[in-house]
Formats: sequence, structure tokens, C-alpha cells
Amino acid sequence: MDGTFKYRILIVDDEPALATLLASFLSFQGYLCQTATNGRAALEMVSQNHFDVVITDIRMPEMDGISLTQKLSHQFQNLFIMVMTGYFDENAMESAIASGAHEFIKKPFSLAEFDMHFQRMMGESKA
Repeated sequence: MDGTFKYRILIVDDEPALATLLASFLSFQGYLCQTATNGRAALEMVSQNHFDVVITDIRMPEMDGISLTQKLSHQFQNLFIMVMTGYFDENAMESAIASGAHEFIKKPFSLAEFDMHFQRMMGESKA
């Protein structure tokens, strides 16, 4: 049954409601989704399981999304990473992209906006 899923996605956010919403939205589209509540847990999950995509918040306890993105992009070069944040400053997007993120989105966002960013990022994987 695993073969029917398009990609395995890990959603990392300390806001369970948002992580659950994104997981439900992406699962409905055929993606296999799991969630983590902080960067340290996410790093452990990615080290033990195969994921194609990580979608992470920036501000989280234990390990922030920028540190997570740096570690993941160095260890797993084929992993697609989207960074999201509700605490935007001028350097947030630049830091995320410099750390290895493929896409960046500012909270709050609509599911349509999220999907546009997600599809744009995944379009890169077809190249």
C-alpha cells in the first residue's frame, strides 16, 4: 500500500492544530504524512525513516527550524524542505534559504497559498 503514496512528508510545528491541518490536507492529496512537535524530534525521525519532504516552523522548543534545516540539508541532500513562520523579519526568508530550504511561507496562510508553495517546490523534484 505504501507504493500508492506520492511522497512521505514530515510536518514539524509546535502548534498541533496547524500540523494536523496540513497533514490532513496533504494526506487527502495522497501523501503519507507524519508530524513532530520540535526540531530535535524531527531530526531523529528523519534519521530513522525515509522522508521526501520536511515542512517546518522556525520558532519551536528544543531546536528551531533554521537549525533543523541546516542539519537536514547537510545530511540529506535530496530532501525537500519548506520553512514557515509567523514571526517574520527581514532576515527570516534569507536565513531559511541560506540554510537549505527550497521554499518559504509566512503564517497565517490559506491552504490554497500553502498548496501553491508546496507544488512549486515539488515541481523542482521532477527536474
